[in-house]
Amino acid sequence: MVSRTFACLSVISAFMIAGCGGGGGSNPPAPQPNLHSARAPSQPMDIPATMLTATDSSGNTYTINYSSTPGGMATFNGQTASTSMIALTVSENGAVVATENSTEYYLTNPYSPLGLSGTTSGVAWTAVVTGSSPIPTMLTVGTSGSLYSYVYRDGMGSTIGSLTETYTVTADTTTALFLNIDAAGTINGVQETETLTYLVASDGTVQALVEAKITVNGTTLTFQ
Repeated sequence: MVSRTFACLSVISAFMIAGCGGGGGSNPPAPQPNLHSARAPSQPMDIPATMLTATDSSGNTYTINYSSTPGGMATFNGQTASTSMIALTVSENGAVVATENSTEYYLTNPYSPLGLSGTTSGVAWTAVVTGSSPIPTMLTVGTSGSLYSYVYRDGMGSTIGSLTETYTVTADTTTALFLNIDAAGTINGVQETETLTYLVASDGTVQALVEAKITVNGTTLTFQ
């Protein structure tokens, strides 16, 4: 996370020394406002291998390892599409408790997602996009909106649930803001929620995946 720049004197020392470096009685510079808007990042958002950690109320330590990297061309629902390879591993006290490996299928120019296919802890599934509302070209702190909706099917083609994605934009520092992607729905009768928070610079560069809220064994954990 990008840090703020602080004045060279603390509040207490300011009463003892007049200014930084022994100068006259000049006041410290006023703090700069947080970044209010930024270009939307290019999609899909590529994320190199990233590890985040969380601790539950019992003191157990969890880690997630997440990555999203470009893949090759493939066919999905009869359409030739570009792909991204997404990998997620969840561990509790060093032992792997869940894995998810999936492929995202999308059209380019403009970006238009078609769906995903993958496995969760070895169980195969497919998700088809049923509604689409792209991220606006400019992100503004305080705004929110709908993104994509999906229908999930198992390996036999039976519908097992649905999921919708929304976004919010929140402030961080003078040079970057947060893009939060929220997903909520029901899969196999179980309520699913997830939030991924990306740090985005003013030019739309995704600097990092900085936080993930994921439900593990019925408990929502915040990974940072």
